[in-house]
Amino acid sequence: MSLSQAATTRSRDEVAAAIRAFTPADWARLKRVAAKYAFARPISPEDLIQEAFMRALDTRVCPSDVDVVKFLAEIIRSVADGEAEKVEHKAKLVPIANTGGADDLVYDIADEAANAEARLIEAEHTERYVAAHAGLVALFDDDPTAQLILEGMMDDMAGEELRELTGLDKMAYDSKRKAIRRKIAKHYPNGWKP
Repeated sequence: MSLSQAATTRSRDEVAAAIRAFTPADWARLKRVAAKYAFARPISPEDLIQEAFMRALDTRVCPSDVDVVKFLAEIIRSVADGEAEKVEHKAKLVPIANTGGADDLVYDIADEAANAEARLIEAEHTERYVAAHAGLVALFDDDPTAQLILEGMMDDMAGEELRELTGLDKMAYDSKRKAIRRKIAKHYPNGWKP
């Protein structure tokens, strides 16, 4: 690593310190990214985050002008794409007919990889899901606290966790949730559907 490169990248210790200093909002943002990229892929959001931490500290170089959460989000995307590619390129298993005697064993092993049609349907579903959620969150562009609560609710975060994340007491949190429900009901009188 050259001197100019060292000056423009974060050291392993700097990345680790930035991760330790994450705010609840940073963690929520990272969890949302992992959930988005884990959707319809053979890896859990938690595993994506863990793999991103490992790569960020061992093999990846973080430019000093890039936010560490954004840096980790890009690693998560890369890992998720790699996992999806593994499934696409695994050996194809084809069932064969048993043409031998009754004592001959033939194993019919199912190919677990999704076919092209199933992958297309999953991709369309994911695209609609992400677009619909973005539209719903956009209703609250004027209220970042409501956006954070709504995104947390969509990520199945518990109320206590959301109150801690937003810094609201129980009464203020309950009031904000009611305001969110009223605004959604006003914009979607027949109910919101992704």
